[in-house]
This record gives sequence, C-alpha cells and structure tokens, in this order.
Amino acid sequence: MAGLPPDTLMRRAAAGLARRCASLLSERGGVYGAPVLLLVGAGNNGGDALFAGAQLARRGAAVAALLLAPERAHEGGLAALRAAGGRIVEELPTRVDLVVDGIVGLGGSGGLRPPGDRIVASVGDLRDRIGRRSPVVAEA
Repeated sequence: MAGLPPDTLMRRAAAGLARRCASLLSERGGVYGAPVLLLVGAGNNGGDALFAGAQLARRGAAVAALLLAPERAHEGGLAALRAAGGRIVEELPTRVDLVVDGIVGLGGSGGLRPPGDRIVASVGDLRDRIGRRSPVVAEA
C-alpha cells in the first residue's frame, strides 16, 4: 500500500459508495438532476463522501456538501467535488433525494458533538417535511 498514490484507497471506497448511491437514485427516478446532500465530517470518512459526491456530480446529480468542520475537510476530496461541479452549502437544502453520511467512521466513539448532532436532527425533520423518506447512506 505504501507504493500507491495518495488517496488511492479512499477513491476506491468512494467508487463503491457512489455506485450504491447511483443505484438507489435510479430506483427513485434517476441520477441526473437528483439532489444529493453530503454530510461531511473531518478526516477520511468525510473524504470518502466528498470523492463519492464528485463521482455522482460527474453523472449529473446536484451534489451539495455541508461541511461540519470546514477547516478540517479533506482537501483532495473537496477539490474533486468542486472540480466535478459539486457545491458547498452552509445550511440544509429544502429537498434531497439522497443523504450521504460522511460524518464519522468506524473510529468514532460516543455521541455526535455539535454541530453534527443538530444537523442530523435537522435532516430527520427535513425528510419528514418533504413527505418521503430520502435514503441515508452511511460510509463506514
């Protein structure tokens, strides 16, 4: 693994995540134009979500990323998302067809800390308000 270029394993994980997300979106009407929300934490889990979001944006999804710790967002993943046409938002959109949870990974412990706890609760409220439950895909 030491001989691999940076982010190779993360990009591979993101490719699998993006394929599953695209499959879920296809069941709900298609990828193109589908509003996708990335909940992005610091570290590699957030990087996975950003790289997956970049792949979905290249397929035509309207990808928005809400960064929980903007100063610690994965730089490579963030650059990939922006280059693919994804955008960074500071509040929840009014409509989502899919939510990608890239807040914490397997190394997380305890409950969510602010602002993650409030954002997750708000996503639940949003899903209830729009009258259909948008799938939430968690990257681990």
